[in-house]
Amino acid sequence: MQGLRIAAWVLIALAIALIGADLISSVEAGQPVVRTVREIVSLLPGVTLGRLAEGGLGGVINLMLDLPLWAVLGVLGLVATILIKPVE
Repeated sequence: MQGLRIAAWVLIALAIALIGADLISSVEAGQPVVRTVREIVSLLPGVTLGRLAEGGLGGVINLMLDLPLWAVLGVLGLVATILIKPVE
């Protein structure tokens, strides 16, 4: 359980770092910059994520891929931190 709790805190720390990077990029560009999950995953070599068919599961997956990466990691980290009991 201790390893999962540490992983949850690492997700939260990554989310804070990513929101900081978006803020710095926004100040530099003079306009809002938000990096989505789709943009970051597309940076991996050999990975291309196009839009899926609308409706049903494809629509939900498109929504998740268009969210800011810091929001996805932050929510996952917060939920995991709340659900995983501290080690006594």
